[in-house]
Amino acid sequence: MQIELKSNQQLSEPQRTSLERLYAEAFPPDAIKWARTDLHVLVREDQEILSNVEIFDRHALVGGRPVHLGGIGGVATLKAWRRRGLAEAALKVAQAYLRDPLAVDFGLLVCGETMVHYYEKFGWKLVAKQMWIEQPQGRVLYHDAPTMILPVCRSDWPEGEIDLCGLPW
Repeated sequence: MQIELKSNQQLSEPQRTSLERLYAEAFPPDAIKWARTDLHVLVREDQEILSNVEIFDRHALVGGRPVHLGGIGGVATLKAWRRRGLAEAALKVAQAYLRDPLAVDFGLLVCGETMVHYYEKFGWKLVAKQMWIEQPQGRVLYHDAPTMILPVCRSDWPEGEIDLCGLPW
């Protein structure tokens, strides 16, 4: 088994196919248009991707103030490989990358209510249940999932509304 960081451009065709299978298994289709990831943390065996964490580099606004965010998304593990610590290992690599080289102010992720406790074990804190996002029809309020942050290079999360200033991840 191998853990590696790869950009979308670095993925081989078999890896792209494997990642599509993982997403289809892990995420139900929805009406939200999601941002394309900057970077993947892949846990794989040969060309098969067993687990994935996506990393996004974004400047957003919180309470009208600029904040440098390291987004975490696409956290998924194939059902047959769950409960073996693969997502945890990939998340730890992603969190380290947020510190160095990205040096973001905070990590930010959205998750289902049932996953809040899981992320809290890794230092993530619940800060909101809604935020502003861009969609093809314009700026909309997204309130489908808890929003969590991870203090990385700052500890003072600003008060106020979150505006991702782009598509969600």
